[in-house]
Amino acid sequence: MKRVYTPVLVAIFLSILSANPIHSLAQCNCSVGHPATPIDYYVSMPLTNASTSYVFFPKFDPSVGTLFCMRISDSVTCVSQMDCYNKSPDTTIYKWLLTMSGDLTGPSIDVNQNTSKIYGPDTLAGYDIVNNVNGPGSYITHGPDTIFNNTTGTQQISSPPAGYIGAGNFAFSFQLTGGAIPTLGGSNYNAQVVTNYWGTFHLTYYWCPAGPLATDITDFTATPDRSIILLQWQTSNQQPNTHYEIQTSTDGKNFYSIGETQGDASPAGTTSKYQHQYHADPANMAKLYFRVQETSLSGKVSYSAIVIIDPKGAAPGPDDISYRTFPNPATGSLTFQFNMNQTGRFLIELISTSGQSVQQKRLPSPVPARSNSTRRPGR
Repeated sequence: MKRVYTPVLVAIFLSILSANPIHSLAQCNCSVGHPATPIDYYVSMPLTNASTSYVFFPKFDPSVGTLFCMRISDSVTCVSQMDCYNKSPDTTIYKWLLTMSGDLTGPSIDVNQNTSKIYGPDTLAGYDIVNNVNGPGSYITHGPDTIFNNTTGTQQISSPPAGYIGAGNFAFSFQLTGGAIPTLGGSNYNAQVVTNYWGTFHLTYYWCPAGPLATDITDFTATPDRSIILLQWQTSNQQPNTHYEIQTSTDGKNFYSIGETQGDASPAGTTSKYQHQYHADPANMAKLYFRVQETSLSGKVSYSAIVIIDPKGAAPGPDDISYRTFPNPATGSLTFQFNMNQTGRFLIELISTSGQSVQQKRLPSPVPARSNSTRRPGR
């Protein structure tokens, strides 16, 4: 067991080399495991021709839970009119290129949409240099034309920065830029573009409960023996009348029950051990995910870490790393626990809530599942 004492930190565990068919997943995030819960906000932007507009959203309330990722999308319509003037004294044939770019920006966010439209050829009479005016036939108007028609852009970010978390609101800026230039006709011209635009903006926060893991469930392991898988776990601080439900999944997201057991009647704080045998279908031995759902007498539900059995012995993917961390959230310390000895080479990196790398440490190979080391604050 690897124990690191540090201020409140986010831990990223990177596997440099690992090939272990039995491993565990974090319980709740934006990709695998228990799915994060979405919170949606919508804001409309009224018709405007300002070069920059602002849309405001409420920040994520950290008392609800932990913000894991967020998605922002926009749907924008803009209508442009272009007035083009020949400033040459000679009759000139012009082609015009109108370009337009919409850019939604915020901390770690940059959603960009681009479009262009060609006008012409336009034969424009020469400029009246005697009277210093554009006479009849020396100018033309194109539009108004719809340049963006509910054009959508989107971006999702993991580990959103602190600017999105807390009380009050924050602003995204939306800027529309562009113009017209001739691709045929020379350099003696004037082109004026006026654009009106409007749209809607959609923000989704994906959050998990502040303490999704049942931290009193320890040593949750799955041991395969042909088509029989022995699931074992231990409780270090069990409360009376706790109920356990063993669940499995083939995709790590959708779980169903395969058994139940009632906690023993020992006094609060007692350490107890449990086990369950799961008989898998030998004709359909795909990758299996297991977890234990714990329900207290008061009805509070929490979960163990997810353990994966891969009967084909495939190496774990980037989201299937063989460890669990607790407590969650971490304050004074953070514990890494493997469900069995690891033979690969690993790197532990501690990332602060502001996204800065605070500490990195390589673990030797092999890594014992129960090895211990301590780092005190300030060291």
